[in-house]
Amino acid sequence: MSKSGEKIVKEHLDSIGLKVIKIPEGDSKTVDFEVYQSNRLVCYLEEKTVELTPLAWKGVDPIYESLARHIYEAIKQFKSVNPDNTVANVLSLTNMDPARSIENLYTTLTGYVITHRGKMRPIQNMKRLEKDLDLIDLYLWFDHDQLTGHIYDQNDTASLNDLVETFQLDK
Repeated sequence: MSKSGEKIVKEHLDSIGLKVIKIPEGDSKTVDFEVYQSNRLVCYLEEKTVELTPLAWKGVDPIYESLARHIYEAIKQFKSVNPDNTVANVLSLTNMDPARSIENLYTTLTGYVITHRGKMRPIQNMKRLEKDLDLIDLYLWFDHDQLTGHIYDQNDTASLNDLVETFQLDK
């Protein structure tokens, strides 16, 4: 766990007028934060930091495996705090590797890479994540200390609009 990643995310959310409360760590799995807007709990948020990752010369790039581990760990944490998705579950990834981008998150979630011509190509030997992904409503991507992207599921339009507005994101 990286306290610097948590600090970056908290400062950003504070700057857009959200109240961020750190959940104390204990014996059971929990997430990092409760996020409030006007005294209303809007989401639980887990922050994971993506550290520098060496490139692989054979097989699947370890960044995808690393991101998959972060996602599944967050899912376990959300299951312990908010398994019924009574409010949104948000996973924030703070990237400290200049060679990585939100496209790596997209590839990890889908198993496809987007080419420079905009075509989608599957990555060989990469298993697509599937189990319990619907428990995470929104992914925030920070490059160092700047929010640079987000990915969300478009199934529930009302909830999506609320999240987009709350986090001041572009659709």
